[in-house]
Amino acid sequence: MKRKEPRHILLVEAYEGCIGYLSDDPDERKSLQGLGLPVEEIAERLDCRITLLCWDTWYRYEEKETSLPTPATRPVLQPDFGQPSAVYTSARVRRVPIPARDPVYCLPFDVKGFSPRSHGLMNDSGLLFFASYCLSKEIQALYRTDPFQSIIVPLWGGLGYVSQMAKASVVPHAVNVPFVVVVTDKSVNRQMANQEGTWTRHAVILRQMEDVSLALADMTLVFGPRGKEFAVAGRLPESHPPVCAPRWIEDSLLDKIARASEQPADTHRPLQFFLYEPQQASSGALTALDAVNLLASKGTRFDLPVISAGPPMVFAPMKPREFTDYWSSRGFARELVRERQWEWKREYPHLNQVFPVRLYPSFFDYLPNAWAELARGSLVLLSPAAAEGMAFGENIPREILIQGDPAPEKVADCLEKIAGTDVKKLDEIRRELCLRVVRSHRGEERQRLINDTSVALEQLLQSPPKPQDLSRIATLFFDRRIPLRTLAQTDNPPPMPEPGPGTKKGTLSVVVTCYEMGSLIRETMESVWTSERQPDEVLLIDDGSYGDETLTHIQELQRHAAEKNLPLQVIRQRNQGLASARNTGLSAAHGEFISFLDGDDIIESPFYRLALQILERYPRLGGVAAWATIFGTEIPDGFWNAPQPEFPFLFIENSIVVPCLTRTELLRNLGGYDTRQRYNYEDWELGIRMLSSGWSIVTIPMHLLRYRIRTQSLYRSMTEVQNQIMRELLLSTHRETVSKFAVEIAMQLENLWKTSVYSNSVSLPPAQSQKSDTSFQKMLAKALKKFLSRLFSYREDSSLV
Repeated sequence: MKRKEPRHILLVEAYEGCIGYLSDDPDERKSLQGLGLPVEEIAERLDCRITLLCWDTWYRYEEKETSLPTPATRPVLQPDFGQPSAVYTSARVRRVPIPARDPVYCLPFDVKGFSPRSHGLMNDSGLLFFASYCLSKEIQALYRTDPFQSIIVPLWGGLGYVSQMAKASVVPHAVNVPFVVVVTDKSVNRQMANQEGTWTRHAVILRQMEDVSLALADMTLVFGPRGKEFAVAGRLPESHPPVCAPRWIEDSLLDKIARASEQPADTHRPLQFFLYEPQQASSGALTALDAVNLLASKGTRFDLPVISAGPPMVFAPMKPREFTDYWSSRGFARELVRERQWEWKREYPHLNQVFPVRLYPSFFDYLPNAWAELARGSLVLLSPAAAEGMAFGENIPREILIQGDPAPEKVADCLEKIAGTDVKKLDEIRRELCLRVVRSHRGEERQRLINDTSVALEQLLQSPPKPQDLSRIATLFFDRRIPLRTLAQTDNPPPMPEPGPGTKKGTLSVVVTCYEMGSLIRETMESVWTSERQPDEVLLIDDGSYGDETLTHIQELQRHAAEKNLPLQVIRQRNQGLASARNTGLSAAHGEFISFLDGDDIIESPFYRLALQILERYPRLGGVAAWATIFGTEIPDGFWNAPQPEFPFLFIENSIVVPCLTRTELLRNLGGYDTRQRYNYEDWELGIRMLSSGWSIVTIPMHLLRYRIRTQSLYRSMTEVQNQIMRELLLSTHRETVSKFAVEIAMQLENLWKTSVYSNSVSLPPAQSQKSDTSFQKMLAKALKKFLSRLFSYREDSSLV
């Protein structure tokens, strides 16, 4: 009898590197493996094998490569990304590095470097978007050679985004297995705490990746109340509730904590508060500094200075200055150092002659690990982020918990109370916490959690759930400031448009506009006719072409269509512009669904089939777009990997790639294209109008359009004045929606302008703020010229595409 092959689960570890450097503590870095899950026990209980995909080769490449995009907050010195010794001994678990290779060249990065597409993904959307794209390719390749039944991915970084969206939009070769998302902390908490700015393009896209990944998950695992809150708020109300899983801790470390619970400290030693984290605000270093300053202002003094130690980091708002260097230069910080209330260090402090209290006032903490500090005999002060998964099933002593967000006032209050408590009492709290941690991770509660986790995964493997409702998830894109659960519960969808008289259900109309396209119109029409889902109706709108070449090609197309029985109807009109030509096609169309295509672009064969499937499956969706490749005259090939269209980002740039397949009657109800938008903004404005009316649009993560840029392209021929006029018209038309997101739009636009003017992204020097109005207008015009191609078409610079 043939032995049954064991089931296979894929687990993708989080990628941090310089993009989110967390710790140089070997114990903490070891605890990050396997997403903090007890993978060996899970594999044993499920009688399966687990492959852990790690980023070791990416780290090694990052150590020697300086051209990668640099995050705002980053290490001053290159971190040592050497991985700690392997923590898994079971034959069921293996750890496999994700190849550091370009998905286009299929060669290691250090052999041929990055392809233009890879450069575009990183510079345009961020390193983690690029990592998610590469991961999707590697997952597909692995599935073909070693199939698996489920994938576990981290929420932080949104690494599952591309694969999950590919699955949701039924992209060919997408891996169609259940996705489990491990919910830890979210990048927005790190961005806000580090004062990096949440309005940069990379920050917006990263948050979107995480939100969509969480919403699309077939199952979520959490380690505590903070993760549970994120999981519940970020998913549809009908989604399966999150499953609480136990954190993995080495037995040897638990033994040390158990011994620490039995060993009283020398209570005659002075109290020493300290931090040891990468020196950045999200670690709580700035909060602790402010808290000590508040106490000093009211006369509270410590016997020993609070020590802030750890790897030096760049301070985002003042880069390239170091965090420590910047805050050491501030008057209040210098006074605290002079008064011996604060001290900066690099290395872990010597604590032999003190009673140590390590501070964890962090706003962001990915898989927090305070256990090693307990094993050293320290007391800990924990923020909610740092306490996550610490001792499930046990109450953490309230004296060491910061209630709510770790604001300076709250941290100061905790420090003052601890400093005023007898050291003997503090040692009792420390020992009691150690006991509760050991009891939690070796008691019945842990067994219950590991059993619940295994049972939930077993059910997932045996009976994969129905896919999440993509149309309801897409309500996220109306306002991501509001949790998805709230949006879904308060959603008041617009009425479904009734198909017009004579419209046959499921039919597709394609409108191709043409003005003096010459032979290019033939390529466009051939791509439409050879689509996997051939349109039921093709309307060629000749917008006043007069040249013999174009007219001859149109006549030949008509003859060819008649001979081959291909759909084609030519409608001629006086030249009235692109918006008017499209409206002519919209009025004449008989299909339930419609797509518009410029007469020089080329559609990829699967697009209409995939987009139509999505719209028919999800009636609440307004449209479906896709990624595009860029080609043309006098430019290198490029790529348009647009994020999902959402507010307020859609006011900053047009992220909806034509052709967007949508519902014919919906566009008619919306009034069609705005003919006032004469210079290439008509697509952008219509997309905004659709979202404003409650109709979301989703983008398939696949290059399904070839977008041509010609010398005569509208965006190439526009003047700065024309751009400004159309932009003002667009914003004025949607004044009500703009006002709803006024602050976010203003900040994103300002960041984009400054990035365009100051290519190194350094903040404006103070002197620049005093420029005259004329100088500012010149700067603004220059900036607008540089980023408007991004707003509604795409870049010409290969380094950006």
